[in-house]
Amino acid sequence: MESDQNESFPLMKIKTPVTEMLGINLPIIGAPMFLVSYPDLVVAVSEAGGLGTFPSQNYRTIEELRRGLEDIRSRTKKPIGVNLILHKAHNPNWAKHLEILLEFKVELIITSLGSPRSIINEAKSVGTKVFCDVTTLRHANLVAKSGADALVAVAQGAGGHAGNISPFSLFPYLKKEIGLPVLAAGAISGGAQMAAAMSLGADAVYIGTRLIATKEAAASQEYKEMIVESAPEEIVYTEKISGIPANWLKRSVEKAGDNFHNEGSTDIDQEFKRWRDIWSAGHGVAQIDSIIPAGDVIKGMAAEYADIVNKLPKLV
Repeated sequence: MESDQNESFPLMKIKTPVTEMLGINLPIIGAPMFLVSYPDLVVAVSEAGGLGTFPSQNYRTIEELRRGLEDIRSRTKKPIGVNLILHKAHNPNWAKHLEILLEFKVELIITSLGSPRSIINEAKSVGTKVFCDVTTLRHANLVAKSGADALVAVAQGAGGHAGNISPFSLFPYLKKEIGLPVLAAGAISGGAQMAAAMSLGADAVYIGTRLIATKEAAASQEYKEMIVESAPEEIVYTEKISGIPANWLKRSVEKAGDNFHNEGSTDIDQEFKRWRDIWSAGHGVAQIDSIIPAGDVIKGMAAEYADIVNKLPKLV
């Protein structure tokens, strides 16, 4: 680990297989978040030494996706990533999205809801790495056999579509059984969680909820403030919102009028739209107490990580 002093945070480099693979200074990947991750956030995370990402479906048309990538490439030369959903029912235009991502030679594609087998060869032909979201060993085996470069291990407590296996079990489990580099996802909001994840064998961390409460995130001010004000006890894990088990902010669910406690209830006020007005977040809200620049989140996490590692009890 190298460091040089700058104005606010030390300029740090933490070397892991993931940082070497992607050509970045810090093993911190910003999660691609629907309607939240746009150029401002992507650029801020990458410029801070991590790697910023966004979901291709944040753009309604192919031309809008192209303009978004042009905007990002005009503002940073650092590596970036894009989430590509490979399931036709959820993303009927995924093949066209892939063409644009390959044209821009994005450094990383993160796949979800499908096998990466269909894109691996094309991605590798332009030097793009392919990481895959997984929540179980079975899925991890499938994507590993398809040629994935690394696994995004989505543990219990992650925002959005989370798994239900404890991070204490999931990260070392997948690392041992699969052998690929592992990115730890789930309730990672600071350097303490980063240090814990790395000690469990993770090669990088994947952060979402913490980056929602930043100045660059495209989330509404109310959403950001709700992240800051909510406690982990107020995160609801349910399949009733999207059809897939996921973590949501209880306050936003209740505001939308969904009495999710009643079995079979889907009493959403028609004034609200599930995809727009019910907000996802993970257990990491416990450590989020302010809305700050995304670059400060990344640099501060790395600095806190270094401080915690240096202060861990030593053998005597």
